Amino acid sequence: MKITLFSMLFLAVASLISAQDTIFVKIGQPIPAVILNKNNTEISYKKYGQPEPAAIYSIFVSDISSIHYQDGIIADYSQAGQARTDNNSPSAIELAGTMKAVRWSFGVSVDYFNRNVNDDLLVFWQNKTGDNNATIDANPVSFPIILKMGMMLGNTGRNRLGDELQLMITPVDAIHALDKNGLNEIKLRNFYYNITLFYGHNLNHKKSLYAIIEPGLDMGFMSGYIKLNGIEYNISGNLGVGFHTALGADWIISRRIMASGRAGYRLMSVKESHENSASSTGYSSFYVKPGVSEDLLKVKWNGVYYSFGLSWSLYSKLKGTSK
Repeated sequence: MKITLFSMLFLAVASLISAQDTIFVKIGQPIPAVILNKNNTEISYKKYGQPEPAAIYSIFVSDISSIHYQDGIIADYSQAGQARTDNNSPSAIELAGTMKAVRWSFGVSVDYFNRNVNDDLLVFWQNKTGDNNATIDANPVSFPIILKMGMMLGNTGRNRLGDELQLMITPVDAIHALDKNGLNEIKLRNFYYNITLFYGHNLNHKKSLYAIIEPGLDMGFMSGYIKLNGIEYNISGNLGVGFHTALGADWIISRRIMASGRAGYRLMSVKESHENSASSTGYSSFYVKPGVSEDLLKVKWNGVYYSFGLSWSLYSKLKGTSK
């Protein structure tokens, strides 16, 4: 009798230990299972009813819609794979990767700009130096500040849309030239700011890597000086307007940290301003070909660029989001 009771108790405990959970997948039939281990990426399980030792399987969290545990708890994974087992309203960061949250990112990047030097400034410089082989150099590296806003499109988490504001001051010697005698010199810089739209499409199963296409409107103000015969003349430019297009990728390292890479082409020119001409020294303005043309200097800020940046993110809920 005691043996019978003990056996029944043992079977009851074994039944509870191996009680059935049910995994509901987004595509396919529900899976009767015994959950063994889970994390933010995948869940390990054994198929319910299989004898020991049974094979261990795994499934990505992003492929699961919900799990119904044997004790009655239901974990909802429908929102970008993040399970919720309570009725509390989720925080903004918990809604990251869904249509219910906006991602705000702040960061800095390294920008390498290969400027096209064939412009009016080169013609002006060769004319002033009397050397048709004279060249103009550039310092291509700058460090833009990045401000981004983005959100998901659709419930799959595979498409992103957003806009970006980028502020960038190029180095003092972003454009520079010096003749052999040191009497003539050019040093120019530019202050950029641009407004950009971007679209991203997911490339991997974990939804952490996105291909990006990025068109944008660029604006800039030129400043610096031109030295002629040992005398420096401060100059500035009118508002230059242009655009850029770029392709790249965003790697979402975590909900807070994102790395971005871009390769693209900038197209903008800035014309010298009349208001800062050197009239006090006999120069009414800097012409491309003095005595030949009445065209003021127009400097191209065109060329291929590459950038890499890191940003830190905050989140806000869209209005009306409570679950």
